[in-house]
Amino acid sequence: MARILLACLWLLGLGLIAHAEEAGEGLTALPRGVELPVRVRVAVRVLNVLEVREVGGQARLHLEITQRWHDPRLAFDAVAQGLSREDRVGAEADERLKAIWSPGLVLDNQVGGRDSRTVALSIHAHGEAVVIERFEADVRVRMTMDAFPFDQQNLTLALSLPRHPQQEAVLMTTEADRQFSGIERALAVVDWRPIGLSFVNDLAMGWNARSYSRLNVTVTLAREAQRYVLRIFVPVIAVLAVSLFVLWGPGLLEKDKGSLIFSSLLALAAISFTFESSFPGAISLNTPVAEMISLGYLYLVSVLLFEVVLSVVVAQPGGRWREEAEALRGHLRWALPAMMLIVCLGAALRALPG
Repeated sequence: MARILLACLWLLGLGLIAHAEEAGEGLTALPRGVELPVRVRVAVRVLNVLEVREVGGQARLHLEITQRWHDPRLAFDAVAQGLSREDRVGAEADERLKAIWSPGLVLDNQVGGRDSRTVALSIHAHGEAVVIERFEADVRVRMTMDAFPFDQQNLTLALSLPRHPQQEAVLMTTEADRQFSGIERALAVVDWRPIGLSFVNDLAMGWNARSYSRLNVTVTLAREAQRYVLRIFVPVIAVLAVSLFVLWGPGLLEKDKGSLIFSSLLALAAISFTFESSFPGAISLNTPVAEMISLGYLYLVSVLLFEVVLSVVVAQPGGRWREEAEALRGHLRWALPAMMLIVCLGAALRALPG
């Protein structure tokens, strides 16, 4: 009899331990009574673009990220409590989030911490939880300057759930969620204008070779090219236009032509340093502006070379090739500037979007 009583007490103890473990997990374990994987709906709003650093491949954004998921354990009687949802903000929301299951959404390409962070949590009577988080953060993005200053940049935000493989939780966005997504029209960066947002689902591989859900949110920005035309192209054209005076100016000596060309080369070098300082990446990276300046060196040297050599041949009264040199000189006066103009226009047109 004593053995039977002892066995019953032992089984009762096991049951109490199991119940205690289950209670210890409480609401922080994966939601029960729902179909796995748990669907975490995400909406993203870009409240502001504070800075774009092309050379460093970084951007500073002010974001609002909304997460929604359903957990039956959070449901409550709206009539008994006299409200349809519970709202918490700031520290209260953070404390409540520690006591319930949350997806653990992270921004994979974030650099550093989050500044000016605010968070709000709403729990609806039917068990839906909504977390809205606003913060400023630096993100590492891939940028290309091939079309500067006519470029568009795609800033990708990689959102993922590193705590849960895709068999347990997945990120998704629906048409209803996209109504809460978007980008503000007035941005702090005056040289950029917003184009829009796009969402693409992806997978990320974890350390244990398990796949995790990822949602790539792409913010598309277009550079305000008209702000750069006068500051970039007019100085370059003005320096290259000196070649027309060398080619067509009457009565110029060879040493005067050389002085003008070498002065233009120095001015072009000074412009390239100025551009790189004012517009980082405009010269150091492969841009149409860098291509024009590089070809400008070759063009100015070619003008000087052809003009000096042909002038020497033409200056010989009884020279064998005097007439041919005179005709070639007349053609090159038109051909060299025309070829340079066509090449520059081609580089600019090739960089235009679309």
